[in-house]
Amino acid sequence: MAKQRIHVVCPCCQAGLTVDPNSGLVLKSDKKKPDYSFDQALQQHKSFKSKADDMFQKAFENEKQRAESLEKKFQEALDSKDELEDPKRPFDWD
Repeated sequence: MAKQRIHVVCPCCQAGLTVDPNSGLVLKSDKKKPDYSFDQALQQHKSFKSKADDMFQKAFENEKQRAESLEKKFQEALDSKDELEDPKRPFDWD
C-alpha cells in the first residue's frame, strides 16, 4: 500500500505543508521566500527619510510663519494701546 501525502498551502503565511492523511501530522513545511530584497528595503528607507525631511521642513516653515504672524499682531496691539482711553478710577465716578 502506497503512502499518500497531501500537499496544502497555509492561508496565513503561504507556506507549503505536506500532511499525512492518516495521522494528520505535518511531515514537511516549505516556507515561502520573502518578496523583498535588501535593495528594496534600502530604497524604502531612503523614501521614508526624504518624506520625513520634507515634512520637517514644511512644519519648520509653518512655525516660522506662525511666529511672524504673532509678532505682527503683538506690534499692532502695542501700537493700538495708545489709542485706547485710560480706565476711569473709582474716585472719579463721584
